[in-house]
Amino acid sequence: MIKLFLLFFIFGIFSTFSKSINSTQKLRMIVLYESLCEDSLDYMKNFWPVFEKFHQYIDLKLVPFGKANLKKKICQHGKDECLGNHIQDCVLHAQLTPLQKVEFVTCQFLNGSATKKNTQCAKLESTRRWIYECTKPNGDWIIYQKESERITNLYHFSEVPAIVYNEKFDQSLQNEATENISQSICTQLKRMGIEKALYC
Repeated sequence: MIKLFLLFFIFGIFSTFSKSINSTQKLRMIVLYESLCEDSLDYMKNFWPVFEKFHQYIDLKLVPFGKANLKKKICQHGKDECLGNHIQDCVLHAQLTPLQKVEFVTCQFLNGSATKKNTQCAKLESTRRWIYECTKPNGDWIIYQKESERITNLYHFSEVPAIVYNEKFDQSLQNEATENISQSICTQLKRMGIEKALYC
């Protein structure tokens, strides 16, 4: 009888421990995009309300680089896009919450203000000051864009935006990942053992 009790006790501890791990586990998600890309605009417009719902389950990294080349100083949609990438990379490294960062990027897309340093999308004065400081000729944007280029070059993709789940890029998942964002995220969460995520 005592042995049976101990067995149930140990099983209970293990189950609680497993649930605790699952409850803190997050989907690591990378969005590779470009600041003046129409498809990136469409994606971010649709992603923002989804991220508002699922943000507690997602460890998100937005990477504004795409098919640019730092050494050649070229971006897929011209020099303006390079500036837009610099501005957004600076804000993505500012002291903001993930929700604030996604809101900023989405706002810039919707307002067509990706290349504006004095953008109203930066709701805090400290963020505006940071944009000007960070995007100076020798500003921190250089470090951030080098890192964005490194991350982008880890994955082989043909279209932008490209969505990466848990450090793995799967071309076959891109249509669902960009066109049915909620379903795609729910599928990934279930694969991770997070069965009871809200909104799924």
